[in-house]
Amino acid sequence: RRGASAAPRMAEAAATDAEGGPAKWMVAGQQFGPQAPGQPADKPYTNMVKLNPVEGVKLASGPPHAQLLSPLKEELPTEEISISHDAVVVLKHHGSYQQQNRELRGADKAASYQFMLRLKMPNGECPPDLYLELDRLADVHGQGDLRATTRQAFQLHGVIKSDLKTVIRSIAATGASTLGGCGDINRNVMTPAARLPNNAAYVYAKRYASAFAELFKPSTAAFSELWLDGEKALSTEYWHKDLYDLCHNVHTPADIDAVRAHDTGRGVVTGHSHEPLYGTTYLPRKFKIGVTVPGDNSIDVLTNDLGLVVLLEPDGKTLKGFNAYVGGGMGRTHNKASTFARIAEPLCFVPARDALELGKAVLAAQRDHGNREVRANARMKYLVHTLGIDKFRELIGSYMGAPLAPVLPLPPWVEGIDWLGWHAQGDGKWFVGINVQQGRIIDANGVRLKSALRQIASELGLTLVLTAAQSVLYQDVTDEQRPRVEAILREHGVAPVEEVDMLVRHSMACPALPLCGLAQTEAERVMPDINRRLRDVARAVGLPEAASFTTRVTGCPNGCARPYAAELALVGQGPDQYQVWVGGSPVGTRIATVLTDKMKLADLEPTIEPLLAAWKAQRAQPTEAFGDFADRVGVEHLSQFARSYAPAVAQSA
Repeated sequence: RRGASAAPRMAEAAATDAEGGPAKWMVAGQQFGPQAPGQPADKPYTNMVKLNPVEGVKLASGPPHAQLLSPLKEELPTEEISISHDAVVVLKHHGSYQQQNRELRGADKAASYQFMLRLKMPNGECPPDLYLELDRLADVHGQGDLRATTRQAFQLHGVIKSDLKTVIRSIAATGASTLGGCGDINRNVMTPAARLPNNAAYVYAKRYASAFAELFKPSTAAFSELWLDGEKALSTEYWHKDLYDLCHNVHTPADIDAVRAHDTGRGVVTGHSHEPLYGTTYLPRKFKIGVTVPGDNSIDVLTNDLGLVVLLEPDGKTLKGFNAYVGGGMGRTHNKASTFARIAEPLCFVPARDALELGKAVLAAQRDHGNREVRANARMKYLVHTLGIDKFRELIGSYMGAPLAPVLPLPPWVEGIDWLGWHAQGDGKWFVGINVQQGRIIDANGVRLKSALRQIASELGLTLVLTAAQSVLYQDVTDEQRPRVEAILREHGVAPVEEVDMLVRHSMACPALPLCGLAQTEAERVMPDINRRLRDVARAVGLPEAASFTTRVTGCPNGCARPYAAELALVGQGPDQYQVWVGGSPVGTRIATVLTDKMKLADLEPTIEPLLAAWKAQRAQPTEAFGDFADRVGVEHLSQFARSYAPAVAQSA
């Protein structure tokens, strides 16, 4: 039943009055925050006069020990099938979004309120007991499938409001959580999916990803009060295993709490009694971290707010530190030049002993100086852009109490890494990557992928890892288990990676319609057909079967599938209309450029064929990637070539 609570409770005013000074926005004992920054910075907004309404919702969401509680607490027990706008703001921080089926109309649409849950899964790791529970929950309380995201986490769709507590409580009982999956806090921390236990760089990347996930998790008791009846979770979060003997001041998982509270006196720690880093109103927007190793950019590390690259000492075993990059991000808005996609810039080299403190300083700078007046400009990329990288570097140095060292040289990124197929781990075991089209784990169209993954988890007990490209990987496969894994996949119609078109392997799409409230057109549901049509075009212009490029499709400009870092991207721009972007780097180090607006999907062939024909004919060398070629010659040249091009492929019906 849909009632009054479905209507927005948020004030209709476009902004929240911030008058009353810092005391209004900080709890007793809190010294620092957006209205009283720990370190000064010169920027064109103050966060003191007018704030976007979400800030007021966070401020009023609960007492200091249990922020992010109300009005969700009051609305969850009601018989209404939906919740208010303010409750949705709070719920996002617990890892859930309210959705409707947008293909329905009238009373049917009004009755379709449901919730998507997103897990926090550092490194994309999913132990077998967690996977089996998610598989069960999807069947019993969801829509019967799971979805792997582009940030290495699972989403569970179709949960009704009355089942939310049951599902979240069940997930917590396995040692997992949805807290940190969404909201104005640190999101899932990414690393390459490869399991290489004898490669120190990969090992440190995973361990520090878990450390940052733990360091930046919200400390509010609201999660326990809402979903666990005020009790602690029955199981310890499984990523805690990575936190033993991490560094000089982290020897057990509990030591992360001490690192979080450690106050250098530079304004990083707010003084808030329960949220020492986040304070009363958390961050202006979401905050994303990726950790990788030299050469491997399979996670698009430069699209994060904070990207870290592991650096070892000459012995190849000892952690030297990290190169840090800041200010990446994908989201933008059509026809709004003040919003844009951005690749992260070099910040500094940080020694291993200071890595966690650097992370705290970067988060504090965004907490204090991120734009809380205009939410569309609240990501940290806009702060870095506004200040400029040099002044932003000075700002972080002021929080750290010392100037920052320049980044160290890195080798080139390696093109085409996706970790699919069989790979030796180096310890006598194997890992295997399995392609999942657009991350949808379902039994459909003759491929019983969901059943296959369930059987692997239940029969072999293997840990699953999600890749940053929405596929899955199983690690620690023994020689004896490998034939059985291959047999299970074959019996369920799951093709070996050698039979998967490279265009498919290198493509991604967001869920888009029918459930995403932001989608302007299709993405996931049309991606298989787009890949097929792109391959047909490539064949028509004489490109070899192995020819490939990264292709990403999103239903809106918010960029969940990281389209602007792709070689070719279609970005939803209205019903059955796409903005076409070309020229992103094949190794994720460059933002693409708009080629054309409002392309109808039926016009895919006449739009793309000239581009591929030009690539084939005008490459600087046979190995020049499509994205590098498009960037080199520019969109004006490509458009001019297209105007005089005689097509080889008929326009799609």
